[in-house]
Amino acid sequence: MLLPLILITSAILSAGWMAYGISPSLAQYSHGLQIIMLTRRLQWPLVTVSVLLCLVLLVLVISGKKRAWWLIGLGPVLALFAHRFATNPQNQFSVIENPPMVAPDSAGAFLRDDDWIVGVVFDDQPYAFPYAQLYSNPVVVNSSREKRMLLMWSPFANCATANLVDRDVHGRELDIVSMPANAVLVYNRRLGQFMNGVTGRTPDGSAPTGVRAPLAAQKATWKDWLAAHPDTKVMSPTGRPIAGAPSGPVVPQHPTPGADETDAKKLIVFIPATQPVAVFEEEVKAAPINVSAGGLPVLIFRDPHSHQLRAFDRHVEEDLMPRFELNTDRRRKDATFIDVDTNTGWSATGVAVDGDKSMRGRKLRPVEVQEDLYLGVMKYWYPELKLVHP
Repeated sequence: MLLPLILITSAILSAGWMAYGISPSLAQYSHGLQIIMLTRRLQWPLVTVSVLLCLVLLVLVISGKKRAWWLIGLGPVLALFAHRFATNPQNQFSVIENPPMVAPDSAGAFLRDDDWIVGVVFDDQPYAFPYAQLYSNPVVVNSSREKRMLLMWSPFANCATANLVDRDVHGRELDIVSMPANAVLVYNRRLGQFMNGVTGRTPDGSAPTGVRAPLAAQKATWKDWLAAHPDTKVMSPTGRPIAGAPSGPVVPQHPTPGADETDAKKLIVFIPATQPVAVFEEEVKAAPINVSAGGLPVLIFRDPHSHQLRAFDRHVEEDLMPRFELNTDRRRKDATFIDVDTNTGWSATGVAVDGDKSMRGRKLRPVEVQEDLYLGVMKYWYPELKLVHP
């Protein structure tokens, strides 16, 4: 009597840990993220233990030492295996390598003007990855000649990270484990290493093995991206797309520890730096915002003509980091901003257009920022995040 109970209970516990130990909801608890990662590392040992225990029980029944009705206890084990490898919501997400790409004039069959895409310029070639395709394939490995790119998309954080990677990084070695605190968690089976889709780094904050340099990932409507990059290539639908996959931003779906209910879903503009900085998106308008992200002085504003978000490094010279104000002098027609240190006029593209001759023609260096991110999610993954107000 005791032996079958021990076998069945142990098999169910092993299968239950394997099936539910990767649940995104665990991230809201202390050490929840560590439990998710440990479960993925132990996935196949747990499967092996559970299967062996079931086989022992089966042998006992076949040999006549135990009654056949004990086999009913194998039902929950089978159900847990089915949940983990068939019905678990995480199974709808997959990694894709070198997805099919089409020209813009062929994208009309699956892409509308107001559909959102993640745009990346890789090896001098623009690529557009529609939200609807990324929802089912949130991790993309793409090759171009001798270069390779890794794109990780966290749909419930509305956050994309892209990096140049080594040639030995392959999609077949990557697993999507879970989405704790709304960030996609990727596991490299060959290296035994995890990558976070929001930070682009390992859980301990270091650079993943094989990652060379970051690439700018821009979120935009298909119409805006196509206007800026008419020679873009577009990821076309592949495999079995998820029915009703969203073609635009979605709100966070999983618990985010420590997030205040009122601020959790507030949209921010995020500036990655040694000291990450965020500004509420509703506060970023045509008037320039001068902030400091660690040791990086940044100018942020929304282009008064295109309404696109722009950000520049305020370094004009090594020791000159002027503050900018909106130009109110109608006589300086080409100047959108005036820097208060040199009284130079600057265009919305970061070029000095009037003022002292020694300043004209100088250009500000663009800074990568992301908008439409959720404060609660970013605050969790960047605990040192500083929220500033104009």
